[in-house]
Amino acid sequence: MTSSIRLLRGDITKINVDALINSLLFSWLFLVLTGISPKASAQDYYKLGYHAYYDFDDSAEEAIQLFTKAIENKQEVAKSYLMRGASRMLLKQYKAALGDIDTSRSIGPSNPNLFYYYGQVYAREDRTYLALRYFDTAISMDAKEPKFYNARAIEWFFIGEMDEIVENENIAISLDSTADEYLTNRGYAFIKLNQLDKAIDDLNRSIKIKGSQKAFADRGYAFAQLGKHEEAIADYSRSLSITRADGETLYLRGLSYLALGKKQQACEDLKKSAELNYALAADELRKNCN
Repeated sequence: MTSSIRLLRGDITKINVDALINSLLFSWLFLVLTGISPKASAQDYYKLGYHAYYDFDDSAEEAIQLFTKAIENKQEVAKSYLMRGASRMLLKQYKAALGDIDTSRSIGPSNPNLFYYYGQVYAREDRTYLALRYFDTAISMDAKEPKFYNARAIEWFFIGEMDEIVENENIAISLDSTADEYLTNRGYAFIKLNQLDKAIDDLNRSIKIKGSQKAFADRGYAFAQLGKHEEAIADYSRSLSITRADGETLYLRGLSYLALGKKQQACEDLKKSAELNYALAADELRKNCN
């Protein structure tokens, strides 16, 4: 398991269920506040930036512009620097992101989100142990915030400590049982620990909340490890209906087709997987699809 069968990075961006409706309002307000109306307040800029950051897909650029407006108007300055840094992080502008977070820290009160966002930047730079230190600090300041534990769990994945993932996601889930990604991540850890029944239970719960590509792919893999290839194929197919160009899931579905003796379907999947440069698929093609 490599590319698609992995931990979710976390809740850095969120899409509201009303996003399609709200996006119309946001687009209008953004135009008004950034170019037309001189009456807009700096508080409006901060709120709209925050709204853009959390509720809309691919709106980091808009969020940065709005937080910049808030800073220029000298309201919510520390918060605006922090959230502008978080927005720049989404665009992989890590040096600029750290600069904004540093500025927020120098002018505003210390708070756990500061350390959380430091950790997120370092996590994206693959500085795992440094990220863990910042997540530890965030948790020491606010032990009731589930996203801090989820973020720490993800860093333990890169060290290979599956038990630590389970322990941290246990706390995150106890604090928020409605977050599908926490359940999906714990389910993945259970797969790696070969506790497949527990993994499937978690993934079932996750899918009831939100049927994500990853949750279906992971549950398919768990079923395949139990020899339940019909169920595995059904889940891989659901995953691929969400993200079609997933070489790993195509490869895994191909293996399940092979296990059921369905060579034609298997070879079709393995060929598509190889075309997407998933290396293991090429070997299976040579062995089974001459």
